[in-house]
Amino acid sequence: MRHEIWGPELHNHRISDQAATLVSFILKYDLIIWNDKDSEQTFETLQITHLIFRTKFRQNKKTNSSSIGENQQWTVHKDYRKTIQTIVQALFPTDDSTQEAHVQRKKRETVNTYSSTILDKQFTKQEITYAISTMEKKKAPGIDGISIEIIKELHDMNPDILHYTYNKCLELGIFPETWKKGKLIIFNKPGKNPSLPNAYRPICLLSVLGKILDKLLVFRITNLLHKNSRLHKQQHGFRNGRSCETANFRLWQAINIALQERVPVTLLSLDVQGAFDTVWRTSILFQLTQPNCPQNIFNLVRNYFTNRSIHYFQDEEVWNFDNQRGVPQGSCSGSLFWNLVMDIALHLLLPQGSHIQAYAYDIIVVIRGKDKEEIETKEDAILEKLLAWGAEHKLSFNIQKNISNAYYSWGRLNLRNPPIISINNHTIQVLNNIKYLGVTWNSCLTFTKHFKALREKADSLSYKL
Repeated sequence: MRHEIWGPELHNHRISDQAATLVSFILKYDLIIWNDKDSEQTFETLQITHLIFRTKFRQNKKTNSSSIGENQQWTVHKDYRKTIQTIVQALFPTDDSTQEAHVQRKKRETVNTYSSTILDKQFTKQEITYAISTMEKKKAPGIDGISIEIIKELHDMNPDILHYTYNKCLELGIFPETWKKGKLIIFNKPGKNPSLPNAYRPICLLSVLGKILDKLLVFRITNLLHKNSRLHKQQHGFRNGRSCETANFRLWQAINIALQERVPVTLLSLDVQGAFDTVWRTSILFQLTQPNCPQNIFNLVRNYFTNRSIHYFQDEEVWNFDNQRGVPQGSCSGSLFWNLVMDIALHLLLPQGSHIQAYAYDIIVVIRGKDKEEIETKEDAILEKLLAWGAEHKLSFNIQKNISNAYYSWGRLNLRNPPIISINNHTIQVLNNIKYLGVTWNSCLTFTKHFKALREKADSLSYKL
């Protein structure tokens, strides 16, 4: 059926004024025209060349964001707001409490009724000064437009203002609503299908005043966790004294144990999909109840996660969306709060001969056994536990990024007959090489491909000199 946007059907051609109106409409709402090769002719005009040129020019100049479809289908949205809404719904899922399992309901109840007689001391001026000094300069501010440079000048002139404000927040257990609002900016990922919501990377700009209070909470919670030894030693991401280097070295140690014992060993790499944006906030709060978190700190964190929102600015309009899951984009505490949930997975009781470690949301499991069949049995048990952990905390694994690498000793296991591993009825791909935190691991553990790549990079840089 002919859409009214094209106007009445003409037997000769559309005059130039009508064509210009159509082009203006397309440019105003950032629409993209998709033509099926089998469809009927779209335009009846002799001036078709100029119209197509104008349309394509706009298409190439801007990302095809208006071609996003619901449920990742190829459904064109002519309404730009609908496009942004579809992206937000995919990247920032809602929290549906009606579908929760018994264990999840119990956790929610524990969080809602948490009570402690312990109260943490007030924030000191020195803490606030240090928090401000750690904030990066010349960064885009949040919706309020207040930069870190302005706040630093204010604090230098009168440190009592922020000292009173932040301690009043701690006393009342209230994180101000205006500091919970994030300004959403969306970038497309290079090489991704622009019609799919996951082809876009969201960035949220938060209030700097809120980020300073957020950082003060990080200081207190980190100290609490260290005193109670709550963080697993095999979490190498976002922790002092740990890095990509320590993660790779620990992985090398775990593999070499099996090689020295002359038993087959398999490396399993798992990626948590949208980890920071989808993790269940109740899980984070529940983890804070375990080390007997001071009541005022807990109340402030609980309020920090409540009624958060993201706002997309389009010309003179502002489109508002609820943000119910995940750690806030651009926050100072996001990595710490994620580690609390990841810590549960690292403490899972796995079969003997297994080693698990993580860097942020990248999980690596090393499984050794006497033969292929034993390794497969252990892998099934490990995946069952990890899938249950993910479901409990409303997380899922990225099927496309889950990979395996088979190491072998004395011909007892080889790449021609590797262990068969599947997750959610999807067979995990076995590769000759796995790239983990910048290092390419090959099945012979010689790092030949990694060294070759480094040499080529060094040669390229030398040539440019």
